[in-house]
Amino acid sequence: MSTTFSALRINHKGSIEELHIEQLPFPELQEGFVLIKVECSTINPSDYLNILGHYPGGDAPLTPGFEGSGTVTKSGGGSLADSLLNKRVTFIASGTWAEYTVASATSVFPLLDSITFEQGASLNINPLTVALFIEKVKLRPSKAFVQNAGASALAKQFIRWSQRLGITSINLVRRQEQVDLLKSFGAEYVFNTSEDGWKNKAKEIATQFGVTVGFDAIGGKDTQDLADIIGYKGVVYNYGLLSGKSCEMGPASLQFQDKRLKGLWLSAWFKVTDYEKKLEASMSVQQNIDVLGTEYGHTVSLGNVKTALASYLQNATNNKVLIRTIVE
Repeated sequence: MSTTFSALRINHKGSIEELHIEQLPFPELQEGFVLIKVECSTINPSDYLNILGHYPGGDAPLTPGFEGSGTVTKSGGGSLADSLLNKRVTFIASGTWAEYTVASATSVFPLLDSITFEQGASLNINPLTVALFIEKVKLRPSKAFVQNAGASALAKQFIRWSQRLGITSINLVRRQEQVDLLKSFGAEYVFNTSEDGWKNKAKEIATQFGVTVGFDAIGGKDTQDLADIIGYKGVVYNYGLLSGKSCEMGPASLQFQDKRLKGLWLSAWFKVTDYEKKLEASMSVQQNIDVLGTEYGHTVSLGNVKTALASYLQNATNNKVLIRTIVE
């Protein structure tokens, strides 16, 4: 076995031009950790935000990438880590854009035999976030919600899983083709925010269903738009920064309507949730792969990630990238 492996690296945060391939030595494993031969990874918004320096993903130099699939080849010891040895897995870790990576065993989940490595590469960040969203919706009096960035990969999974569970979704998008896309797989309530009067129409439907929860992937004034749509004592959960701007939510919403803005981050949930519950969530996602699977726009090797990332930054909708961790 070689003493080194290939990994994409950045020496400084701030530009995707920093991405380059290095040879790294295999690390020593601590107890409770495993070494994974990475088969596939993917590109998420958190990945490029981390590269640009807008995400808490550790200090450079570092290997980007937060999720993937592969095979556990070595255990650092401990009953959970040992139980994963030689298993096909899906996982969350820092540094998945590489041939090998180290992960805490508590963030590694065996793959069902029916799940491919390609499917397993994106079973965590988006689908488990959707599972967390659904948990929040179920806590509200009305089993309905409103979300922006409705044509994103995550939002489409949220819509499909909600349909299966009998939860009503109200979806906000920016272009007519996105309206057509969502309606093509059964999303009933989709509003184009570039059209006049869209907010009043969305609010009318939200009032009809008693919606008191919204999910914000954008920030900026889009946060206030969600606050305007949801009902009294509602909550807007922010989980993204697509606008690059701080969330806006005014005193009228906060004081007079008793609405709230809260952050929602899968990593925080991972830190406070026991392994059994996380494994249960992962199995639920895998069993619902028909509605939670990711459609990839194209597939690249490690050497072509920089080019793919530049394209992804221009248009993330329907442009999901699968990374095969080989060097060409």
